[in-house]
Amino acid sequence: MNRKNILSWILYDFGMAQFSMVILTAYFILYFKQVVVGNTGGEGDFYWGLVTSVSMILAVLLSPLLGTYSDISGKRKLLYIVFSSVSIFSTFMLFFSGRGTLLYSSIFFITAYACYSINMTFYNSFLPDIVKKEEIEKFSGIGWGLGYFGGLTSLIIMMVIVKDLQNSKIIIIITALSYLLFAIPSYFFLPAQAKSEEYTGGIFAGFSELKHTFINIKSYRNIFLFLLAYFFISDGISTVIVFFSSYTVHTLKFSLKENFLLLMLIQIFAAVGAIFSGYIAKKTGIVRAIIFTVIIWIISLGIIFIAENKAVFFIISSVCGTVLGGTQALARSYIAVSSPREKSGEFFGFMTFSSKIAAIFGPLIFGTISRITDSQRLSVLSLEILFVAGLIILFRLKNHSATH
Repeated sequence: MNRKNILSWILYDFGMAQFSMVILTAYFILYFKQVVVGNTGGEGDFYWGLVTSVSMILAVLLSPLLGTYSDISGKRKLLYIVFSSVSIFSTFMLFFSGRGTLLYSSIFFITAYACYSINMTFYNSFLPDIVKKEEIEKFSGIGWGLGYFGGLTSLIIMMVIVKDLQNSKIIIIITALSYLLFAIPSYFFLPAQAKSEEYTGGIFAGFSELKHTFINIKSYRNIFLFLLAYFFISDGISTVIVFFSSYTVHTLKFSLKENFLLLMLIQIFAAVGAIFSGYIAKKTGIVRAIIFTVIIWIISLGIIFIAENKAVFFIISSVCGTVLGGTQALARSYIAVSSPREKSGEFFGFMTFSSKIAAIFGPLIFGTISRITDSQRLSVLSLEILFVAGLIILFRLKNHSATH
């Protein structure tokens, strides 16, 4: 193992976490609705849901094609540099958005988010090449944890810099520069990929492999049912993430600083939840532990639907943060222990792909309901359907207490 390779890989995780926090979760969503669209109600939610969904559609369509091309051509590192650079540049260009720039802002946001998502295909594929097989989970966890720290760092900076949405756009420049700064080491130190001499598939082989994987997974009943359940659960979670700040600021009337503080608390609880979920799973079994987190999600969303008091929302958001980290970590663990060893990479890839597809629908549903009813509370209630659907499917899994 080469320490420079590993460190550069981990540092990128830190930088992209800042993009995720500032652009997707804490600042730009609010700026987009209030300044760009000029509507903090249902219309703003609709356009935000639309641009996030379009971003995911592009990622879903292009990731298999580009992943296959990287295998055929041996140009994974070049593609990694290109897509991360385009994402960073597009993030920088969001600084020039403003009132009446809906088309401009949408184009650069979609480009930044789609390239960010697509680049995860290349980023994740470096890990088996830079660490020993038995160390993969360890360093994956370190990167995940540093990502939470990257998000916290952005929130601290925003607490200091962001006074209001209109006059604090400098945070976008800071985010783009930080994203670039922590990406640069990986451009130099991550290893190049050798061109595959044995690969005989064409550029569309990625979709053929996904079809083959889907047929293959269907023969593993529990894994297939779990991935179907996680499709709905991850859709609910991704929607909560991209609309959280919109709900707290525009429905519950949180100030920007109160919202940043709340998000900091959630980041901390999410990290704790991800760590301790493994201990819970050892006692109860992974499936039972996931069922428990989904039930907490359902109860929490119900409370969020009726909550008016900010103190109550702080408490319930901390609970959501805990199960946020726990649900995602447990899902990864379930696939790791349930998949045949020789198929684990194939099944993980399919899980990532299906999660991207899921992320198309939730934001669009939330935004559409908010636009029609002009009520974010009803939009939140609609997410209950996704978690309940996932829970019902999880109960169909055989041997709930087992870890495999």
